[in-house]
Amino acid sequence: EDVPLAAIADRQRRAVQEDRIIVAATLAKALEIFVLPIAFIDFETLCLAVPVWNGCHPYDQVPVQFSCHVQDTDGSVAHHEWLAEGREDPRLQLAASLIKACASARTVVAYNAGFERKRIEEMAAAFPTLAPQLLSMTARLVDLLPIVRNHVYHPQFDGSFSLKKVLPALVPELSYDGLAIAEGVTASIELERLMFSGDGLDAEATKQLRSDLLRYCHQDTWGLVKLLEFLRHLFV
Repeated sequence: EDVPLAAIADRQRRAVQEDRIIVAATLAKALEIFVLPIAFIDFETLCLAVPVWNGCHPYDQVPVQFSCHVQDTDGSVAHHEWLAEGREDPRLQLAASLIKACASARTVVAYNAGFERKRIEEMAAAFPTLAPQLLSMTARLVDLLPIVRNHVYHPQFDGSFSLKKVLPALVPELSYDGLAIAEGVTASIELERLMFSGDGLDAEATKQLRSDLLRYCHQDTWGLVKLLEFLRHLFV
């Protein structure tokens, strides 16, 4: 549940004036929703003006890649990932792989989770045989963004609650600066190049591009693991 804007603005003001992180006492209660095992997910998508796959519409956000870190009850973390190859419709295989990756999770976490929720609902509509498993995921989906926005502010957020601002401020060892692909727009461009211009790439270039895309998406979900860990440690 969102908190009043005035409280968020006051936390921002105090953080900037005092040059330190400000944390609401209500954060500890808010974190109780995250129950292990937890699957942390992130999608990368293509947004094509001219659809190439059945059932898609102009400018649909079509998932073609995901990363998923699963943290078990003993604290161990396993990583699962999937990235399309070639021009074939990737959605069915991606959906099946995602279901398998998240099967053990009691909580599914994303950042600005409305995006992932919508993509999962669209895949459920496209593939009715997978709909029960996919919609089970949306029932377990928790958004980490409002947890941060409603309870935490760091001066280095610079007025933004984007993961690209929040993560370097709270978990500085996970900066995106050293990545060949460091933000979503570039990832989308490179995904389109990989899938539809692959014939023009030699084997080494294709391998490197896939590696760069996988590393970028991995960073997003590993960042969520470390971000939640940081938030929990504020009360230890």
